[in-house]
Order: sequence, then structure tokens, then C-alpha cells
Amino acid sequence: MKLKGKVLLFGLAVALTTYGVNKSISQEAGQAISEEDLALYKSGINPGEVFAQEVGGALFNKPMGTSNKSCASCHSEEKLKKAVGTYPKYEPKLNTVISLQQRIQMCQKLNQGVDKPFPLNSQENTALLTYLKYIASGEKINVDTSSNPVVKEYYEYGKYVFDLKRGKRNLSCQTCHEFAAGMVLRMQRLTPLGAEYNGIKGTNAAAHWPGYRMTQSKVVTIEQRFQQCMSQAGMKILPLGSKEMVALELYVTSLANGATIEAPGLVR
Repeated sequence: MKLKGKVLLFGLAVALTTYGVNKSISQEAGQAISEEDLALYKSGINPGEVFAQEVGGALFNKPMGTSNKSCASCHSEEKLKKAVGTYPKYEPKLNTVISLQQRIQMCQKLNQGVDKPFPLNSQENTALLTYLKYIASGEKINVDTSSNPVVKEYYEYGKYVFDLKRGKRNLSCQTCHEFAAGMVLRMQRLTPLGAEYNGIKGTNAAAHWPGYRMTQSKVVTIEQRFQQCMSQAGMKILPLGSKEMVALELYVTSLANGATIEAPGLVR
């Protein structure tokens, strides 16, 4: 490893020690899962899939808004599952890149006549997102990063956000998921977010989110996971759906291009 990488890793180690990693580990180790979740785990059932089917599936088929249409009224699951892996993507009507969660809001507003679409942090939006990812399991991720100037700008901005060191610990996404890949933090091995980085096997993370977090007993979206990482790293938390967040989601998803969607994931 080059000297620059060693310096960065040393800085990371100092920062993690200074800000109490051992305390964080003990706190997280003490977190318990619910009795209901434990029963599901023992039976081999992913609670996230139950959430996708029972909550997301019900919303997908529920008529809403002034049009009294359901998602199923306009979209067949067969066609939808092919489109899921292309998000975030360019939306011509808005001349910008949007996430799948924002596409759900757009459909609610324009096609269903819903006055107040489900907020990005709501259980309902998360449930619909999880259902769409669930029915798309087995399809490939294939996000566009360069077909027009807007897409290219978002992709490059996402990489900038990923690489940018900020916050009181002076860390970046890149610090942990590239430079420190292979190290252990909070009882978990830090891994690249794509297929691999510098010879270290990655997780193709975007293929598994939304994911059911066992320590929270709920499904978490990839942007919510970004926020949790930012909080743990002492960074200012970016708002869900902001340009920075959507750009970051596009970049991280592009790292998993070609990977098979297996969602919702089951994570600690």
C-alpha cells in the first residue's frame, strides 16, 4: 500500500479510538432483537420479505387518490421488475435524476391524484419500495451513468460526495469502504460497496437494499443507511431525496452494476 493509504488508515484508527469505538461496540453488542423476529429467524424467514409482501403488496394493489387507481392498475409486475434495477435514473419530465422512492411519489401525484404522496421516510413509501425490489429479485442492476449531461453530472457528483472527507472525524465513505476495506469496525468487516476494490471482495451493497436491520427490527432504505453511516461518522446528515443523496445513491448503485438484485437483504 502507498504511504498516502497508510496515513489515511492511521488517521482512521486514531479517529475511531478517539471517538469511542469500544463504547460503540459494547452498545451495539447489547442490542437485542424482538421475540417475534427471533422466531422468524429460527424458521428461516426474512422479516423484510414479510413486510414487502404483506405491507408493500397491499399498498401496491390499493386504489388511491382522485383517480381511484392502484399501482397495479397501470403497472404489471413483469414490466416493473425489469425497470427497478435502472434506478436512480434520468426523468425527462423533470430533467433530473430521481430515485425509485421519488418515482413512487411522482406516480402518486401525477397518475393517482394523491394530494400528499408518502414521504420518503414513511413506512408506506419504504414498503412500496421494498415490494418493488422484492419482485425484482433475480434481475440485474443496470443504472445509467453517462447517457446525457444530467446523468453524467449526477454520477460525478455522487463520486465526489462518496470521496469527500467531512465532519468532526474527517472521514468519507471512501475512507471506510475503500482505504480501510478489510479492517474490522463495530464487530463487522469493512467491505467495498461494489464487487471488489484493490483485490478485496465487495458486497455489491445496492443489490441488497432495502434491508431488514436486525438491530432495529425494521426495514431500512439505502439512503437511510447512508444517513446512519453519516451519523456514526460524525458528519452532517444529508436529507433524504436531496441532490447529494440521490447522486450518492446513483454512484453506489453503479458500483453494483451487473449484480443480481436480492432484496430485501437481512443485515445486522
